[in-house]
Amino acid sequence: MRTFALILLLVVGPIRSAEAEQDPMDVQRCVWSCLANSPGASSPEYEQCVQRHCTGFSQPAPGPVRSDWQGGVASDGVHRYATTPAEQGYALTYFCSKTQSFFTLDHLPVPPGQYRLIVGNVEFLVPFDMARGVLSVNIPPVSPFMDGLRQGGDWLTVQNMQRGHVIRFSLRGADAAIGQAIEACFS
Repeated sequence: MRTFALILLLVVGPIRSAEAEQDPMDVQRCVWSCLANSPGASSPEYEQCVQRHCTGFSQPAPGPVRSDWQGGVASDGVHRYATTPAEQGYALTYFCSKTQSFFTLDHLPVPPGQYRLIVGNVEFLVPFDMARGVLSVNIPPVSPFMDGLRQGGDWLTVQNMQRGHVIRFSLRGADAAIGQAIEACFS
């Protein structure tokens, strides 16, 4: 009987560990698929698809600390930036200069408007506009949102106002990358 239990444990063990090591982008791919096959992120069809098909994915397993953010001088030579990419060319980018401080959601196929940005268990209501040709919002370098983004958790989740999932960005390395941009702009 012990041999049978040991064999069963050996067979079942790897199946569970494979689930725990699931690709962390599976949820995001599912959400993008729902978005691509619906009239938009605020539609009931999108919400139903996400609820039906994109729940139950495991969270990414903890791994070695790494930075998912990078930064430097923007191509205009004036702004500093810190950015983290998501798949399919989407990105969350912080830009600053001596007189500006703002975030952009790059190439995201959603309309301008107010969105819920969730860091850890803190939610911020953020109004994005198209003033710069992409979804953007002015954010002071010293603000509760900036503090939360830099030290509030591992992920930034963007939701529409109906709490529908839009996209998620890693915050690993955000503190250092954003801090370097702010120091270069405002010191």
